[in-house]
Formats: sequence, C-alpha cells, structure tokens
Amino acid sequence: MPRFTELRVESSPDVTRAGRVLEGVAFSADAYHVAALFMAALPRDYVLDGASLLTLQCGPPGDEPRYQRFPGASVVCVDPFDFAAYAASDPATRERAVLALIEQHGLALIDRVGADPGPWRAAAAAVRAQGFQREDEVARLGRALPGRAGWVRVYRGLGAGFGERWQARVLDRGGALIACHPMRSPAALDQRDWFKRSAWEQGVFVVRQRLGQAVFTLEPPSAAGPGSSWMAA
Repeated sequence: MPRFTELRVESSPDVTRAGRVLEGVAFSADAYHVAALFMAALPRDYVLDGASLLTLQCGPPGDEPRYQRFPGASVVCVDPFDFAAYAASDPATRERAVLALIEQHGLALIDRVGADPGPWRAAAAAVRAQGFQREDEVARLGRALPGRAGWVRVYRGLGAGFGERWQARVLDRGGALIACHPMRSPAALDQRDWFKRSAWEQGVFVVRQRLGQAVFTLEPPSAAGPGSSWMAA
C-alpha cells in the first residue's frame, strides 16, 4: 500500500468562495510549517489510508462529505473551525491549534481506516518537544571543498514567521563557519524538489532542481578573483 508523504492544512473551498479571509493572516501559509514539521517527524514509511496526500480543509464542507477518498489523495473536513479566533491569536497559539487539529482529525481517520495510531501520536509529541521549529542537514547536497579544505553543507529549516528556509554553509576543516548563504527567499513552500542535487562544476558549487536547472551557485575565492571571499549567486 502506498506510503503517506504529504499533509496540507487549508481553508475549505466553501470558505474561499464566500470570500471569508483572515485579516492579515494567510491561513494555509501560516499553517504550512506545522504540517511540514509533523511530516518531518512522522516515519517515512508510514501508511495512512492508502493515499499519499491528506488535506485537512477547515470550514464548512458545503455539499461535500466530511471524508473523501480519491486516487492518491484524501480530504477530511474540519468543521467547525473558528477563523476569527485563529486570526486574533498570537503565533504560538495558532501553531498549537493547527497541530491539535492535525492530531485530532488524523487520529479519527486512523481509527476509521485501521492504521497505526502510535507513530501519529509520536510525531505530534515530537513537534511540541521541538518547540515548533526544526533544522535538518540535507546530507545528499553536501560536498567537500576543493583540496579537502572543509565542506559546503546545506540545511533546511522550518518554523513560524518564515515557513521554510534553505541555507548553504561553508565550514573550514575544523568545522568553524566561514560563510552562510540563503539559497532562496524563505516561503511556505516545500522546496525539496527545487534543491535536488549538487556538484562541483568547473570549480563552482552548483545546486540543481529536479528538472536540471541550476538554482544556486557558490564560487570559491579563487574563482571569484583575488581578495574575494565565498560568494553566492
């Protein structure tokens, strides 16, 4: 049975069609990092209901059933959901509210389909224990510096206020930080396919996206000219 790989928390189409928006809060973007943190804590081989994608739609479902199963995707309606109270809350309260609905409605679905609730509960507990933020090294993108003088290491961070951010850090042989470069503007967006593979190409560190386009480059001082330091483009 296919494993569960993606979780989204969104407002329902009925809420969107009615034009009921949160003043100053983009709901799905605001909730993104909590869903991403939860998925990072859940075992990669976890099987939910046979769908790879679960969407929790907050707000009235209209004429749609509260649980829908499509090929490869499932939708669960979270209703009632108090958007006004959510928007009026501080960021920490909003994080807790999103995680609570992920845990509650996920467990209800698990009970319905007979999946294992243990990893789901453990993932929610891990997100709380991490303080709703996390940073992981993406080992497949790391490369040794020319001459084994150190490393370029890549990190993916998740948290409130920025959603998801990626950084390339240059370290010397002893592990001391030489330079740190943002690889793209932080966004409420899964960028793992954007930063898919890396290599040294003609003396330049290059990261390419899934289709092969170069999306980040880092030049060592020798390539950038005399007196220069590590530069990103």
